[in-house]
Amino acid sequence: MKVFINGQELQFADGGYDYVFMKPYKRHQQEVIKKTNSELTIQLYDNGVQIRTLVTKNEVSTLINRDIMVDTPNKKIYILEKDSKVEKRPDGSVQVLQ
Repeated sequence: MKVFINGQELQFADGGYDYVFMKPYKRHQQEVIKKTNSELTIQLYDNGVQIRTLVTKNEVSTLINRDIMVDTPNKKIYILEKDSKVEKRPDGSVQVLQ
């Protein structure tokens, strides 16, 4: 199965990736729209983040309205804000800078 996030192909991870929000949220809404051969999940957060995920038989494609940084070894996706300071390490992990 192919996995894409913001147009970037990711390695498939059993159990998926966890989202790490750089700007915390208090509330969110989620809606799932099921069609014959696909499922669309829309997630809206009160910190302004919007996540849309389309799942088909062969592909999972996610669009997030923020820049992201993928931490492959730890299976995390960092959802960045304009002032976020993060660094990608050579092993593929992500370090949040203060």
